[in-house]
Amino acid sequence: MITQPIKIKQYVVDDKGRKVAALINMKELDRLNKVLKLIPSSEAWLYENENALENVQKGLQDAAQGKTSKLNLADL
Repeated sequence: MITQPIKIKQYVVDDKGRKVAALINMKELDRLNKVLKLIPSSEAWLYENENALENVQKGLQDAAQGKTSKLNLADL
């Protein structure tokens, strides 16, 4: 099991200051590959779809703050 965070040498940022890439050494790459293998393939698509991931993260934040509502499945 991986207990230590992946060590980042440097981040690459876009013109808005968002992190878009990270520079790591080869030992860290091996550790990162092990972590990525832990993500089930049925969930991996979410990390490749930025819009979906943002929506899920917002939903989790809303739920943590108690911002929830009941959904009637018959209305769908």
